[in-house]
Amino acid sequence: MIVLEVADAAITLWRDGEVVYREPGVALVDGREVLFGHPALAQSRLRPRQMHNAFWQRLNADPVTPPGRAVANQADLVYLHLRELRAALGSGEAAEAVAAVPSTATAEQLSLLLGIGVEAGWKITAFVDAAVAAASAARLAEPCRVVDVGLHGAAVSTLKIADAAPSAATLQLGPVAEAPAAGLVAMMEGWIDAVADRFVDSTRFDPLRVAATEQQVFDQIGAGIEREVAEFAIEVRHGDTAHRVAIARQALAQKAEQRYRLLAVAAGEPATLALTHRALRPPGLAASLAAAGHRLARLPEDAVPQGLARHAEQMAPSEGGVRLVTALPARPAARADAPAPPSPTPATHLLRGAIALPLADDTAAGEHPLAGSGDGFRVARRGASVAVVPTRADVRVNGEPVEFEQAAGAGDVIRCGDVEFRLIAEWNGAQGGAAGR
Repeated sequence: MIVLEVADAAITLWRDGEVVYREPGVALVDGREVLFGHPALAQSRLRPRQMHNAFWQRLNADPVTPPGRAVANQADLVYLHLRELRAALGSGEAAEAVAAVPSTATAEQLSLLLGIGVEAGWKITAFVDAAVAAASAARLAEPCRVVDVGLHGAAVSTLKIADAAPSAATLQLGPVAEAPAAGLVAMMEGWIDAVADRFVDSTRFDPLRVAATEQQVFDQIGAGIEREVAEFAIEVRHGDTAHRVAIARQALAQKAEQRYRLLAVAAGEPATLALTHRALRPPGLAASLAAAGHRLARLPEDAVPQGLARHAEQMAPSEGGVRLVTALPARPAARADAPAPPSPTPATHLLRGAIALPLADDTAAGEHPLAGSGDGFRVARRGASVAVVPTRADVRVNGEPVEFEQAAGAGDVIRCGDVEFRLIAEWNGAQGGAAGR
């Protein structure tokens, strides 16, 4: 199955679950050529007037200013990008695809996309809501909301279970809330400003005064976010001089915190939030949502093609025309007789130094008398076990970064910045030996 995932932060073409093409939905237009994706981003600060990054979001015929070769409006850019995608697929293959579209897409936009697709050499056999497709591949025990982050905003798609019977449960798209301020374009501007301030404070050089050095900052922030580094080492060269600074991921998280709070408001009352891989990239976003009381789940990068592969028969062409699928069967819950993974020894205390703090139902690390600067997570009870819930972006459990809630037990080591804690269990004589692992 060929799947076109229309997410402007990463327009992705899948063939049988493998990535054929993945580039952000941005373009650089001049009188000679049109560049898409990362080649366009590589010149975005050098030639800002030629950059366009809203054509997939708008999906309309608004004019492009300034126009370029074969480009007069936004629809022309969508057409040319679809042509590039068609070329990536290869001329020997039939370009029949299911288009996974954002929950915010309107009927008018889908109609336009269908027509442009035909002109660009594609046959779209069905439209499917991307949030429904992604969540249908997961095992959901309760209704949830899917959070996705795009270039110009974030969307929270509420999914309802239409039938409570496990064998007939259906995921159905419900209300969709938007947070326009929580888009990657606006976040990136804030992160560039934060790095520029660090340069000015440390080196007295302002990289934003020169387009070439601003481009270097832009490129390195983007690369660091893709790799999910804990600390960004940024170097810019101007003339014969190199300037270097380091900035923690946590500092970028703090710069975007107000935007994250607006997204948390759009997400509504505390609930289960399933985050796409695009929503996991912004530093500290997942931790901010967890701190707002939401329980988080991770959707894999290939959640959309996974979900559609399970329901290929429903994606077949229809005699009544191309339809929009907004409901799919939910994945059945795990069998009760399936072997469960071994549970960690339940933790009862949070240890730092020689002091062990008893765990309540919800314990903030800052309650520990020796927490110092390590006040960046909570330990919450989840039935008989506990979970570490980060409230900052620099929390690690057993050396692995934690973007959102992670199950933990006695013996696990939690680091927050330079401060180290350990979860331990109180021995009560009935555990058959020393507590811990």
